Amino acid sequence: MQKQYQCKNTDIVIIGGGILGTVLSYIISAFSNSKIILIEQEKIVGYHTSSRNTGKIHAPFIYNPEKKRSIAKAALYGYDFWKDYCRVKRIEFKEDGILEVSIKEKDVNTIYKHLEWGIRNGLEKQNLRVLDSKEVKNIEPNVICKNALLCKRDASVDFGEITRNLAMDAIRNNVEILTCSKVNKIEYNQKVNKIILKFKQQIHHGKEITIQCNYIINASGGSALELAKMMNPSLKYKNIYFRGEYWKAPTKYKHLTNHSIYSVPEFQEFPFLDPHWIIRSNGNREIGPNACPVSSQYGYDIKTNLKEFLPNIYNFVKDSEIKGIKNLILNKEYLQLIIKELYSSISKRHMINRVKKFLPLLKSNDFSIKGISGIRSNLINKDGNFLLNPIFIKNDNAIHVLNYNSPGATGAFSIGVSLTFSLLESRIIKEKNIHPGFYKEKLIEECIKEVNIDWSNL
Repeated sequence: MQKQYQCKNTDIVIIGGGILGTVLSYIISAFSNSKIILIEQEKIVGYHTSSRNTGKIHAPFIYNPEKKRSIAKAALYGYDFWKDYCRVKRIEFKEDGILEVSIKEKDVNTIYKHLEWGIRNGLEKQNLRVLDSKEVKNIEPNVICKNALLCKRDASVDFGEITRNLAMDAIRNNVEILTCSKVNKIEYNQKVNKIILKFKQQIHHGKEITIQCNYIINASGGSALELAKMMNPSLKYKNIYFRGEYWKAPTKYKHLTNHSIYSVPEFQEFPFLDPHWIIRSNGNREIGPNACPVSSQYGYDIKTNLKEFLPNIYNFVKDSEIKGIKNLILNKEYLQLIIKELYSSISKRHMINRVKKFLPLLKSNDFSIKGISGIRSNLINKDGNFLLNPIFIKNDNAIHVLNYNSPGATGAFSIGVSLTFSLLESRIIKEKNIHPGFYKEKLIEECIKEVNIDWSNL
């Protein structure tokens, strides 16, 4: 049973029990003696996006090494971190590799570009190579494409299971995890140099509880912007939400391919990928995700979306920074994407047909069971442009992690290590005299050196 407080003092509060917040609680508690409370609004950690994804540990060949070097390195080291963690915890870590295929002639050069990017981002040549159509047929007879990029250093896991294990490890390190707790107020008290948080615990009839702490880390996913604005009202961003949907393949397709198959994304300027053919760590085959626009970060069903639709429109219209919204709505490429993704959501046949372009043996009538849906939240700036990178804001005894989509779960451990050692360097936390020794020291050192957080100080 969880404790009930009127008020409590602690060193660090981490808001958000997704994979990033949970891994942060684990790493910080392993390297320091700080008193940590992790606050999660749901009944369990990892309830939303951390358990509602493709389950892939992605190799960093889709990241431009000049523009996204740090993110690429976070994904690169993430593979090793998760492999070690899953081995210790006896969690399935399926090193199954993927194929990225080109369907159109114009995508052929993109495959070669991704090969170059992958090598520059640290992937070894023996784990990444381009195949022509005949070579693809030799390993995947049912796949049709112009050419493909074969990446062997790609794996499948259950990130929800990983997040729950991380939470148990954090508890063993004396982290206190408060579930069913939604933060509704954050204040910085400059006189005492403390953060005051107020939240309600559903299990205690919604009674308001206060925590005073030295530092907060806001890693609350789709809620992160709302919480950040409590301390930084001038932030000029807006959240837009997209639901990723999946269809489960029947057992007749179990041996259709040996690899998960991705296609070169059609909309290069937007942070969405076309639906994939996914082989999960448990062996299930699925098609997805699409990116259907929804009106809420909890918009898994029609009822929730209808309930949130008008308030969302109102909030957009009343905002003084409406120039960006107009620009986005009038963006031709964005409108094409919206129409296409909405149609994919309405029409199962249309969604299956998008994958059928490279797996022609698929028949939409064979798909009758939907997989679990996940919500992706993306920030747009005041000019209506999508922000493609995460934003790390450090000020007033707080770190806010916004727009954390990529490198996502793959890079969460790497980002957690980098943030933890940033706190150590700033003397916000003190390192334990005894090294926790849960990972190879060389891997930790390389991660700290290569995964550099680009801070936004507001």
